[in-house]
Amino acid sequence: MKEIKIEWVGAGSLVIPTWKTTYTIRPELLVISSSLMQHGFMHPIHARRETGEIIDGSERYNLFMNISEISEAHGNLIPVVFHDCDQLEAMMMHVQLNRGKSVIVAAKLSKIVREMKRSGRYTNQDFDDMLCMKSDELSLMLDSSLIKVRKIKEHNYARAWVPIEAPSGKEGISKPFFESPPNADR
Repeated sequence: MKEIKIEWVGAGSLVIPTWKTTYTIRPELLVISSSLMQHGFMHPIHARRETGEIIDGSERYNLFMNISEISEAHGNLIPVVFHDCDQLEAMMMHVQLNRGKSVIVAAKLSKIVREMKRSGRYTNQDFDDMLCMKSDELSLMLDSSLIKVRKIKEHNYARAWVPIEAPSGKEGISKPFFESPPNADR
């Protein structure tokens, strides 16, 4: 077991990476904001040491940066666990940490999965072991057209993400439609 060392750093040393796959809707941001105001940082930000790219915690970082009451309450310092890893490892950690707790944007996840697969570092079994991504979902992520060519009604997606075009899951509605998280039927 690796010991976790938390460092308190100025926010200027961190950056939200362009490869971030998560999106948090406003009601959830309000809950996170309230929690930060009430309890402080219950979980540190996780970031790459070399670049300061945030692996996990970009929403908390954004709230810290944009709500002065939060940053002032923390003495303008953020708790961070730095990881000595390259970008591909950081991407994998990001997906692992967020796949089960956030809504992942499928197109962005597809881009990361394609990059990780092209690297040759991760096998199909690694995607299954590390992300619970079975071969049919991995194939979908590797296909840059994503769900447009799939038989959406016949495909079982992981519950960790919702495709932008998906059947509603409601009785009597069979046409795909555009939806936005959260979805009551997911």
